[in-house]
Amino acid sequence: MYVNWLSMLRAGLIALEFYTPETKKWRQAHMQARYVILRVLMDSDTPVFNIESVTGSDGKPDLLIRFDRNKLETIAKPVIKEFLNKLQIYKSTADVSSGQLLYNKYSTVTDDHLMLRDIVMARKMPRRFVQPHTSIDTDGSVVLNEFDSSFEGIISSFLAKYPNYDTELEFLWRNDQHYWKQK
Repeated sequence: MYVNWLSMLRAGLIALEFYTPETKKWRQAHMQARYVILRVLMDSDTPVFNIESVTGSDGKPDLLIRFDRNKLETIAKPVIKEFLNKLQIYKSTADVSSGQLLYNKYSTVTDDHLMLRDIVMARKMPRRFVQPHTSIDTDGSVVLNEFDSSFEGIISSFLAKYPNYDTELEFLWRNDQHYWKQK
């Protein structure tokens, strides 16, 4: 359970990627909600976690979340429960203005969090994706071949897609080699 809560805190921090400071708007509702959960826990009377600015192993600014697992049952759960109960009451009674006021209070990005956003954006990694392929099995069934989103996955994907094309690939490589030569 601890890992799930820690993962949600991290998701709330990463959600800052989807906030546009110039317009003060969120671009994705579920990211805004993750940030709200982060803020609700952050604003509790007894802190359950803190975010530290640190220097990463690459020498660049990074962030470290320290979450006190001992406060999960006693503080974190009750704080989220209280927030969700309030939100549900406002929703059930059609009290839109109170619900918006509560939600907007927590979804407003503070100046301190804009600084955290700068670090989050600097650390943003491109999404990894390796296209799966289909093939025909020996009994004629179609098989979906999926690969890890890693360098190994890319190589495995390539080898699966082009298993017997060494001579053709070498021919193409030799023909294109002049494009890659240093002058």
